Amino acid sequence: MKALALVVALLCSVAVVAQERVPLGEAEKVCDVNDWLPTDVEVAGTTQGFAIYRNYAFSVHDKGQCVVLDLKRKKFISTFVLEGNTGHCNNASFGVERYSRESLFPLFYVTECRGERACYVNDISLEGSRLVQTIYYDGEDITGPCDWAVDAKRGVIYLYCTVGTVRMLKWFSLPKLSDSDSRGEVHLQREDMLGCIPAGDIAIPQGSLVDGDYIFLPEGVPTRSNTALSVLHRESARRLMYIDLTAMGIEPEGVATRKGWLYISFHTPREPRHNIIYRYRIN
Repeated sequence: MKALALVVALLCSVAVVAQERVPLGEAEKVCDVNDWLPTDVEVAGTTQGFAIYRNYAFSVHDKGQCVVLDLKRKKFISTFVLEGNTGHCNNASFGVERYSRESLFPLFYVTECRGERACYVNDISLEGSRLVQTIYYDGEDITGPCDWAVDAKRGVIYLYCTVGTVRMLKWFSLPKLSDSDSRGEVHLQREDMLGCIPAGDIAIPQGSLVDGDYIFLPEGVPTRSNTALSVLHRESARRLMYIDLTAMGIEPEGVATRKGWLYISFHTPREPRHNIIYRYRIN
């Protein structure tokens, strides 16, 4: 009995440690993208969404410009304007399906954010992209701008939105290209929702990312509110960590993961070339 009690006690202590584990380590600066850019490369539009596939980072800007970086070699690769996307480009993520066997990357999902709250699905390369699908949410329960984020591992797409005055994350099965109608569109309905959880007290939503057991939500605009990064538990929506970023004086935007690190991309007001990237070790 004593041995059994000891085992139970040890298991309980491990569970407590696991629950209280800090999700992220200390921040380290990756780069100011300006230092990697040739002097003749013009960047227009504020820094917004950010996605990584293998060694390549894709930093998208308001009105659709995309800047491609090689994180391993620490160099600029290319820049182009996403086809058909003139929106805010508030968030970006990669899915699972590829447009064709020749596609270098999985489909690339970019949030319009305002207007029709669309998610533009792109067949993307290192030189350009083409719009191959547009996803909409037709429910009338949300207000204001919204964000789309793909969890490729689980095959779902999250809608980060506001219902009444509550920030929410709704999720749906990730549409396939074959689900598109004759116009290349997919219209999700309230009844298609697989689940939803509250996203907590978020002042001004920025990008969003669901990875593993964690939800990463940057927030705030320096001239209007504090800026911060919240880390939530994916199933319980419990806040596991809150990092105050206000002292940095720049605006947190897109988030992405790579090789055990969380990358966060910052917008420097009125200086779109100065896209600052930091990363945190995921514990």
